[in-house]
Amino acid sequence: MNPKIHRLCSLTALLMFAGLSQASVFVNPTPSFLILSISQITQTGDSVDVGIGISGLGAGGSPSLGAYDLDLRFDANQLAFTGAVFGDTLLGNQLDLFDFGANPRSAELSAAGTVNLFELSLDAAADLNALQADGFTLATVSFKVLNAGAGELTLIGNTLSDADANPLSAVDMSVSITTVPLPAAIFPMAFGLLGLGVAGKARKPGVQ
Repeated sequence: MNPKIHRLCSLTALLMFAGLSQASVFVNPTPSFLILSISQITQTGDSVDVGIGISGLGAGGSPSLGAYDLDLRFDANQLAFTGAVFGDTLLGNQLDLFDFGANPRSAELSAAGTVNLFELSLDAAADLNALQADGFTLATVSFKVLNAGAGELTLIGNTLSDADANPLSAVDMSVSITTVPLPAAIFPMAFGLLGLGVAGKARKPGVQ
């Protein structure tokens, strides 16, 4: 059987098993200890970008990451999901080492306050084991700020598998996030424009 088809079938079986058992913890066949992380949170204006990372993979060997299915939970009163970009800004997409762009992948709301991220690598297992970095950003998820304040982001690994479609386990995590109002520089500008409007109205009656 074609190894890519075998990997896809194996991952499908894993996802079905996870859905039936409602479990997100698997026995890791390797001694590696993987950590899923919310690696970076940046706010620009009313937009927030959240980097999703993984570390603890093999360096130049197994295990490498062949597929993942993750949930990122957030406060839907604080943030609104707007999209996601797959891959690491410096290393590229480590599940698409040769940048073919053919990997099955998706980033979508699966429920209110939950973004589901999925990707399956079509690269050969030998290439993933030899060339994939031991830690990298999987995707960057973008949100629009609805309300300033404190909230929480929780990252859950539903299913992870190595290059040969064997299940991997990883540690989930939660972090606090505080969204802030738009930069203060906008307010002097707004007051300046308001002042011009008031001055214009004050002069208007004297215009002949």
